[in-house]
Amino acid sequence: MKYWWIGIMVSMTFMPALAQKKKGRIEPGRIYVAGETLYAPRFGFSATVPTGWEGLLPRESEVFLLTTATSTYGEIFVFGREQGDLNTLQTTWTNGVDLSETIKLKAKNPAQQDGLLISEVVAVGEFINKGFLGFAVAKCNPAGPCIVTLMVAPPQYYESVKATVLDFMKSSTFDSPNSYSPYVDFDWQEFLSNKVFMAYESVRGGKEENKIHLCADGTFYASIKKTGMFKNENADYRGNNSGTWTVSGKGEQTTITFTFTKNKLVPFEAPLLIKDEKIYSQDQRYFVGQSDRCK
Repeated sequence: MKYWWIGIMVSMTFMPALAQKKKGRIEPGRIYVAGETLYAPRFGFSATVPTGWEGLLPRESEVFLLTTATSTYGEIFVFGREQGDLNTLQTTWTNGVDLSETIKLKAKNPAQQDGLLISEVVAVGEFINKGFLGFAVAKCNPAGPCIVTLMVAPPQYYESVKATVLDFMKSSTFDSPNSYSPYVDFDWQEFLSNKVFMAYESVRGGKEENKIHLCADGTFYASIKKTGMFKNENADYRGNNSGTWTVSGKGEQTTITFTFTKNKLVPFEAPLLIKDEKIYSQDQRYFVGQSDRCK
C-alpha cells in the first residue's frame, strides 16, 4: 500500500492550508477529531471530519490523511488542485496518472454524479499491493480549484469507507478562494514563551551564533555573538546578557524587543517572520526549541 502513498504525493498538489480552523493557523502534527471543521482558504473549501474518523497533516507532508479513530481499516487522502474542472479531471483519470516509471493509477469508468466526479481506481504496475481497493471523488469550486479524495481499504471494508468518502465530499462546501494567511492569528507571545531561540553559522548546524532563552515571565538569558541580528550593533551586546523581552502583535510578522539589565545598553528591536513553519529575522533562519533554562 505504500506505493499509493508515494505516488500520489508525487503526482498531485495538496492544499497545505487544509488542516486549520477558519480563523486559526496551520498546525502540522495536530490530530483533528470527528466533528472538527477543516478549512482551506486558498481553495475556499470547508469540510467536517467524519464520525468515527480523525485527521492529520503529517509534518513535512503535503497529504492530509483521514483514518479511523478506533482501528485502521481504511485511509482517506485529501488533495487540492489549483485549477481545473470535472470534465478535465475525468479525461485525466481515464487516461491514467503516472506515479513512477513503472506504476500508473487509473480510474475505472469515471462518471459525474450530483456535482461530483466518482470512480473506482486501480494501480497498475510493479510491487502493487492488490489486496486493497481504491475509490476517488473530486469536487470543484466554481471559481476554479478542485478537491480530490482518494480512499484505500481492504475489500471487506470497501463499501463502508466509500460511503464515508461520499458523505464527506457531499457535505463539503465552497466559498470564494482567498489568500488567507495560515499565520494571520499566530500568537508569538505564546509560541516563544519558555523557548530557546537559536541561530547557527549554517542551517545544517555548526557553531551557535546566538542563543536566547525567552521565559514566560518576560525575562531572557542570552549568549550573543556580534553576528546574526546583532551584527550591526554595539559590540557591548556580545557575551552573556539578561533582561526582559516583549513581542508586539499577532500574525506572520512581529517585532521582538530586548531590554537589557545592563543600563548602558539601549533596548534592541528585531523583526521576526514565520514562513512555511520556519522562523526568520533579517533573512537569517532561527531555530526554536524548548528551553532548559526557564523555570
